[in-house]
Amino acid sequence: MKRTLMLIGLGIAFVGASLWVVLSGGRSAKAIRAKFRLGGAILTLVSLTSLASCEKNVGCYDPAPPLHNEVHINANVGAEFRNGDEINIYYAFDIADTLSLIVLSEDGIELQSEMLTLEPGDEYIPFKLNVGDYRGKATLKICYNVYEALPVEEAFDFVIVE
Repeated sequence: MKRTLMLIGLGIAFVGASLWVVLSGGRSAKAIRAKFRLGGAILTLVSLTSLASCEKNVGCYDPAPPLHNEVHINANVGAEFRNGDEINIYYAFDIADTLSLIVLSEDGIELQSEMLTLEPGDEYIPFKLNVGDYRGKATLKICYNVYEALPVEEAFDFVIVE
């Protein structure tokens, strides 16, 4: 409250000094000196007030929003695909990242794997199934933020038919 009253008082004094400069036609050195000193006092008080309200006396800036990386499959769970079909994968990344794609059989055997380096942005990437003679239920495991402490894993179940 004290600081607010001081700021209001300095503001009124600054307006008075500005009026004094205007009325003297800018010829009064005392009026110009008073205006500069009051302006400096206002800037100092404002900066001290803004720093005093922050934690650890650092600048009061909002932290950067958390980065978000998203991956979506452009197909329904349980959809049927043939060997050689493409699954469209949509990604939206804020930073460059590595995307790991692994196709697993129902028994957990790895049928196909691919690592992609993705640039920031959003787009569709085609993933071509190449699982040989395998037929039956399969899972596409998608991993991103691979090199981070908490990588993200998503799974998409589908069926491979003739």
